[in-house]
Amino acid sequence: MIRKLDNLNIEDLKNLNVFLLSESSSLLYISVDYISLLENYLENTLTELWISTNDADEIIGYFPIMFRLNSSFGNVCNSLPFYGSNGGITVSSKLNLVEKNNVRKELLNVVLQSTKEKNCISVTIITNPLDSDFNEWISKNFIYQLTDERIGQLTPLPSFETSDLEKTLMDLYEDPRPRNIRKALKENIIVYSSHSDEAFDFLYNTHFENIISINGIPKEKRFFETIKNSVPQERYKIYIAEKDGEKIGALLLFYFNKTVEYFTPAIVEKHRNLQASALLIYQAMIEASKEKYNWWNWGGTWLSQGGVYDFKRKWGTKDLPYFYYTSIIDESILSQPKEILLKEYPFFFVAPFGKLKT
Repeated sequence: MIRKLDNLNIEDLKNLNVFLLSESSSLLYISVDYISLLENYLENTLTELWISTNDADEIIGYFPIMFRLNSSFGNVCNSLPFYGSNGGITVSSKLNLVEKNNVRKELLNVVLQSTKEKNCISVTIITNPLDSDFNEWISKNFIYQLTDERIGQLTPLPSFETSDLEKTLMDLYEDPRPRNIRKALKENIIVYSSHSDEAFDFLYNTHFENIISINGIPKEKRFFETIKNSVPQERYKIYIAEKDGEKIGALLLFYFNKTVEYFTPAIVEKHRNLQASALLIYQAMIEASKEKYNWWNWGGTWLSQGGVYDFKRKWGTKDLPYFYYTSIIDESILSQPKEILLKEYPFFFVAPFGKLKT
């Protein structure tokens, strides 16, 4: 049976969480905690969580979607919006292939009906780098006109039972990563995790300075404040690096199921050469392995981002591609410049900018 989860009660939340934690491929972005963060941070949005259940009322399929409402140009649907938010349909690994595909088809049909009822001009489904089966299925069963590709780069973390965990991790890395870490250790940099307001303030202020210095657009302070109010503390950590009592680096990580999400790094520019960022990552990977996480997800890399790709690759990553499949219902939106799309649909994917007619 297919139904929409409205006004989530404790039982629905419990059942959905049990289902997601039972599927090794499920990532943070489809969790109720993270979607709650997006709901509280993003404006003019509507969320729908669709599930499929069996005769025993157990969840066997899940498809979360979010709409950006816009009266000027029309509504847009993503699964899911915001930075690197993989979405799509998660199905139970206990089902056989025919059953999985039937559940996927039923969920896709009901979601497409919902996007039609809401007069969407664009619908984008973003796949999961850990779910190659769904990626193949959706490419054949969703009617789309445009695609965009990302390289998912993930580091497989060693087993928590590994006898020499530190060395095993070091052996995964390519130069100059081990050298960077040894330099930071020689500088007696101390690394610890925190959920304090002070840690959040340092993370935000340093992130802001880093991004402004390269003419980028930093995440708003309101986003970091929303994390504190929306996400349980067991779902995230801020790692802090200190040198002689002075904070010189920070790293925000999210945790869900079997995967750690590398989310926001920050480094005090005048201390960059001390390599605190490398030590932050190394120590966080050690702790994540001990806590039985399997993957460290660096997020998606554009095919054109050679430098970014190379930085991540040297941390022992595997390449797991994922895709944006976009159905354009009203082609007039492709005549708008990207500046208009960014303004009207912030943090939502409307279409690949390279496909705009302007």
